[in-house]
Amino acid sequence: MARDHFTPDEALQEIGRVGRRVRHSSHGPGRAYLFVGLATMVYWPAMFLGGYPLPLLAGLGWIVLTVALCVYWARLRVHDRLMKRINGPVSAAYVVTMMVPFVVGVWLMPDRPTAGWTVALAALSVLAGLPLVYGGLRLMRNR
Repeated sequence: MARDHFTPDEALQEIGRVGRRVRHSSHGPGRAYLFVGLATMVYWPAMFLGGYPLPLLAGLGWIVLTVALCVYWARLRVHDRLMKRINGPVSAAYVVTMMVPFVVGVWLMPDRPTAGWTVALAALSVLAGLPLVYGGLRLMRNR
């Protein structure tokens, strides 16, 4: 049978244990942010620079990743203040930076890109993934 009263030392230990558990709840989303950020950096070059069937595989992979992340986020129970504070700005920055390689790849890049276009698209792809990589690293370092 569980006791109804804690000693002061037991209470402090329990508070510390619960605090650690809450802080560590942001590590899963941090890993997800990091994974998607890195996947973004590979996705855009595969879509616009890869030969058949690479764009098809990248698109299908992105759909699978999106569905898996939606299920993961729906089941997630994160109570970390840092996660709640950075989720909005990181997500907004990610949406904005994701539009840049899309616009360049669809409307500006020529059918046969030169080395300059390839470097530009690679740099924009890295830029697109940086908000999530930054957010993921911040959440993973949360102690």
